[in-house]
Amino acid sequence: MLGKLGINTKRFFFSFSDMLGLLSLSLKQTLHITDPARRSIFFMMFKRQLFNTGVRAIGINTLIALIIGSLVMARLYAYLPPGKSLAEFYANFFVVVIIRELGPLISGIILIARSATAITAEIGHLKLYNEFEVLEAQKMNPIFIFLLPVFFAFPISLLLMFIFFNAVSILSAYLAIVINEPNLEFSLFLSSILAKVSLLEVIITLAKAIMGGTLIGLLSIYYGATVGNRFTDISRAISSSTTVQIVSFFLLNVILSLLAYQI
Repeated sequence: MLGKLGINTKRFFFSFSDMLGLLSLSLKQTLHITDPARRSIFFMMFKRQLFNTGVRAIGINTLIALIIGSLVMARLYAYLPPGKSLAEFYANFFVVVIIRELGPLISGIILIARSATAITAEIGHLKLYNEFEVLEAQKMNPIFIFLLPVFFAFPISLLLMFIFFNAVSILSAYLAIVINEPNLEFSLFLSSILAKVSLLEVIITLAKAIMGGTLIGLLSIYYGATVGNRFTDISRAISSSTTVQIVSFFLLNVILSLLAYQI
């Protein structure tokens, strides 16, 4: 047991150092964006990644946000005790549960399930068929072409998914509530929620998007690059990557939320 513990600890530190190396290489490659020819290639790959990770996730993001907003938050409003202020109870609960917790967590899981697995599979196929060596022989840096667009697209996509999820949840909750309370004005409903969104909430949301998106992207690239000479290595890499991403993203959200509650 002690031997396995030592091996796993050693493996963790090696993986962590590799992740730091990927991050360092990504930051170094950002300097090449100033070159016009390379910048055009980067933006082409970046827009592709942003479309696949952010835009194509709108459907599933909308569906889940509709369910959360209309079924969960609308039911909560219906059970508010008489005399309880909307601004003091419901709006505060909405901000804590949806904006701070569920929105980032669900959006991150969607990003992992839809896009991160695809990146891991794509990198795995390229590694399996030695495409990286072909690119290097043509004086093209694989880090710049594959990692750098993911490095930028994942955090931006995750932030946009946060915003979209929150907006749909607010709208769907209002539409479900107004059926039973037609006199409720949308401006009052929206202003009550936005009044509870402090600067701290904005900072925490940005931190979860930037740190979470970067972490998911780097893990996707790292596990895709671990593929060896067997085709089954791709499925193993996808499975390992998804597991680590979910655990890591969940822990990151918990840590940032606990920090926010302590402030």
